[in-house]
Amino acid sequence: MLWHIRFHGRGGEGVKLACRIVTRAGFIAGMTVQDSPLYGAERRGAPVVAFARIADEPILERGYIECPDAVVVMDASLLRHADAGVLSGIDAQTVVLVNSPGQPQEVARSFGIVGHVVTLDVSSLALDVLGKHVLSAPVAGFVARVCRLVPRETLATAVRTELVAAGIPPAAVARNLALAERAFAAAPSVGLPVRRENRCASSTAAESPFVVPHLPPRVAAPTIGAPATSALRTLEGWRVYRPVIERNRCTRCLICFALCPEGAIALDGQNYPVVDYAHCKGCLVCATECPPGAIDQVREDAA
Repeated sequence: MLWHIRFHGRGGEGVKLACRIVTRAGFIAGMTVQDSPLYGAERRGAPVVAFARIADEPILERGYIECPDAVVVMDASLLRHADAGVLSGIDAQTVVLVNSPGQPQEVARSFGIVGHVVTLDVSSLALDVLGKHVLSAPVAGFVARVCRLVPRETLATAVRTELVAAGIPPAAVARNLALAERAFAAAPSVGLPVRRENRCASSTAAESPFVVPHLPPRVAAPTIGAPATSALRTLEGWRVYRPVIERNRCTRCLICFALCPEGAIALDGQNYPVVDYAHCKGCLVCATECPPGAIDQVREDAA
């Protein structure tokens, strides 16, 4: 049996590492595994996708997972963007794991999801334990439990192995371990669908060997029809936290204005910084670097 799991999230949330922990857990459990991330824009907050294949037999395929048995939605805001392809290739048997405080039926109805939706508020767990929106370890616990991949002890070994290899300090590893086990305990055990064959196996695309195309930019890249189009693209859906500037603490040092990677901070007539929330992606570089601590980090749901 070969299971296909596709992870969707945003840069900085731990998508790649969550996928890695899950496949590491499968490997420790004696299964054959394969994992690979796929990046678009190298930007914090940009959509990221990663693929995990886990099997009790040799894996004779690779590349993009078009027909997943499970989809992991680490950032529910992506469900509002059809071009992210989060729900691409799912059917009624696909298990759709969503990081959300909402009820499964509510989430399924809101986004028209045909699969078996399972929800868990992973973000709140991470903020409670880590104080940061870093989701790799708890999402791995969520997936391991819902998909019935490995027992809790094996998950813990995988989390420890991957975080230590990533250079995470011991105290942080311990907090992530506790967080992963908390997510594991809070999630329901559902299991993955048992299919006789991969739904995509009979398609023409699946029968053809995958070849990385080598084409000139005018053919392989999107057409740019006008300059400076990034002003038309809002980034407000990328944020988990928003920076809120307190003028009574601001010294007008302009550090935030100079360091904002998106150019989303302007100055008003008195040289106080003003955030353009339509183009602020929530990286919080401004809040981190503000010398007098005049920029608060406010969770987007409460803003």
